[in-house]
Parts: sequence; C-alpha cells; structure tokens
Amino acid sequence: MASFNGKWEIQSSENFSEYMSAIGVAEEKKAEALKFLGDGSKMSYEICNNGDDWEFRVGTQAGEKTIKFSLGQEFDTFTLDGRPIKTTFCLENGNLKESQKGDGFETVNIRTVNGDAMTMTMTGNGVTCTRKYKKV
Repeated sequence: MASFNGKWEIQSSENFSEYMSAIGVAEEKKAEALKFLGDGSKMSYEICNNGDDWEFRVGTQAGEKTIKFSLGQEFDTFTLDGRPIKTTFCLENGNLKESQKGDGFETVNIRTVNGDAMTMTMTGNGVTCTRKYKKV
C-alpha cells in the first residue's frame, strides 16, 4: 500500500521498556535498545513496497538493517538484539500486520497510517507497546 511508502521517524513510545522485558530482551541489552530505538533517538523506518514485495530499512545511530519480504510468506530473520525469529507480514483491514515467533515469545506488530503519522502497536506475551512515527 502506497500510504506506507516513505521514511518514518520515531516520535514517541509508551510501554517500550515493559514490552522488551515481556519478549525476553536481556536487561543488559535494554539500555542499548532505549538509546538507539527510543524516543529522541532519531530511529527511522524507510518503507518501500511494490505489490506484495516490501523492503524495510531500519536506521539507528548504531547502523542500518534491511529486510526484504513478500506478504504472506514466512521468513527467517533476527530481532534487533540478535535473536533468531520467524516473521510473516500481511495486510489486514488496510494495516500492515507483522507476526514474529522466537524462542519463548510471540509478538504481533500492527502498523497503521493516518496521513503523515504511523502508529505501531506491538503486543507480545501479554504486554502492549505503542510507538508513534512521523513521515519525514
């Protein structure tokens, strides 16, 4: 969907630290994650899609990670803290739904676009985090 295309920069997060604990991010990795992924970090997503083929470029002060995927097809990748996961994306009611399964956790991330704002709701092991992005 064209509404997702573009570069999105983090503006705010709610419950991010609690969410990371729920999905098993090690305590020593949480401080680093908050520094590079939290509010004020300038963390960004660059999203590009062509039909069912998508590309995400996640940019942080620590570097960039690119993933390419096709809707509905499970693929192997890693969490930003390096843990292996299986991930599937699909479009559901105009939203981009990402399902991740890793050792000891499952999470569902829903991205919704409204104009120049994108909201990402992440729910894992019973804890929900809401992250807001602005198109730049």
